[in-house]
Amino acid sequence: MTMTPYEQERHIEYVQRSKILSSASEMYFKAAQAMEEGKSEDDRYRYIKSAKELIEEAFPEVFEAHHPAPKYVIKEERDYRVLKIVGLAAVILVICYAFVAFGPTGDLSKTWTADDVAKSTAYPKPRN
Repeated sequence: MTMTPYEQERHIEYVQRSKILSSASEMYFKAAQAMEEGKSEDDRYRYIKSAKELIEEAFPEVFEAHHPAPKYVIKEERDYRVLKIVGLAAVILVICYAFVAFGPTGDLSKTWTADDVAKSTAYPKPRN
């Protein structure tokens, strides 16, 4: 059976991984034998460490450190706070000017007389 180049590459990869895993299996077996023979903890640790390194070599995609993307992307928005405050102040000033220029709070000398001012500013008379 003929294989495509992609299949050949995968076949070679699988054979290589199986050899690495076989070596890792042998290291675990040697660690078990060292335990049976009563060898030191350091000898057993060395076998197990070698086996784990072989497994990491066989499956690097499993042991790679993944850095997850941030969950929330903080998008900076323009700060219109100052513009809103200035706009609000301008609206208030325009309203006040409109009252002064066109409304009842304008120039009081046009509608009031001296008698009106005297009446408005007089102290209330005490009740008897």
